[in-house]
Amino acid sequence: MARFEVSAGDYDRKDVFVHAPVQLTAACLENGLELFEVTDNGEYAVAFQLEEGKHPRLWWQVEGRLKQGSIRFFELRAGDKKSNDSATSIRKNDVSYILFNGFQPVLQYNHAKAALPDGVDTAYSRSGFIHPLYSPSGKILTMIQPPDHMHHYGLWNAWTRTQFKGKSVDFWNLGDKQGRVDYAGTISTIQGDVFQSLKTLQQHVAFNDKGGSDVALNEELEVRVFNAGRDLNRVDYISSFNCAQPEGLFLEEYRYGGFVFRGSEKWNGYTVQILTSEGRHQDNSDGHPAQWCMVNETGKQPSGILIMSHPANFNHPEPLRTWDRGSNGGLANIFINFCPIRNRSWEMVFGQRYTMQYRVVTFDGRWTKEQAEQEWVDFAHPPTVKVMQ
Repeated sequence: MARFEVSAGDYDRKDVFVHAPVQLTAACLENGLELFEVTDNGEYAVAFQLEEGKHPRLWWQVEGRLKQGSIRFFELRAGDKKSNDSATSIRKNDVSYILFNGFQPVLQYNHAKAALPDGVDTAYSRSGFIHPLYSPSGKILTMIQPPDHMHHYGLWNAWTRTQFKGKSVDFWNLGDKQGRVDYAGTISTIQGDVFQSLKTLQQHVAFNDKGGSDVALNEELEVRVFNAGRDLNRVDYISSFNCAQPEGLFLEEYRYGGFVFRGSEKWNGYTVQILTSEGRHQDNSDGHPAQWCMVNETGKQPSGILIMSHPANFNHPEPLRTWDRGSNGGLANIFINFCPIRNRSWEMVFGQRYTMQYRVVTFDGRWTKEQAEQEWVDFAHPPTVKVMQ
């Protein structure tokens, strides 16, 4: 049906996921397909997944090492295999979707508003956030509703100082009651041998003077979890924004805003270490640009997280907002915000679509800068796939 050449290009690769456009008839889809890697030593069946839609794409993993400058060959053939049988799954309940890597939970996306501690203003409750986010061994790496910042919600995305219809609106600080971000519906779920995907609509809502609200910004959020094996969890977090009103939305230059991670309550400057792509750490990374930021536990049986910004993002490499080791009384102070508006304002215009893409990898053990760079390269500069049909 098709042949593919996967070229490593200028970088060494390891267990990298690739994709390619395919043109298949309805009969092919009905009868089934098989994918093989073709080598000098024989042919080997490869797990794959067809992402259907207007422009179908075939996804698979190139397992093991793919050395700089080398090429590996694959063939898609008619067969009897359907690509929708998988150990990965998405489970929905009354409050959340849980996404898995194999049989291990990776994250929980919360579609219902979060319950609050007794006595806390209901304005602090929100939906459309990720918590818990797990390491491969099952450690919870995120925290929500910390007493010091009740509006912090694990892994989330919100803008702080904005102008909407001539009025200042803060979608971040929920206690100010100017705006919020809410889950507004599920667009699609996809499950397969290579990845699972949850796509939702989130609405950035501005409260008006009449006691009502206006949707200022629509966000299509896709959370994609790859079936990456037991050693790590690999998650793509892709937000596509479009203005809901002709007036658009102006994002003011400010030190907070955008994609945020609030680390476990057990994490501080002594229980974990922070490292950025520029070699900076917790006490000197604030305000500086980074392609990636990694947090690694220092104790026994450590786990960690690597967060990467895509080169196509606005104002990449994005400035960071981080807290130093003395912040928050030295306790529970791991806060990482990829903040594209830290040193530059951003005007979102009605009728345009803006996409921000991040990859989050959680792992067990201690990772080196070289391991982080390997993940970054595969994310930012993936192998080239040549299609020969």
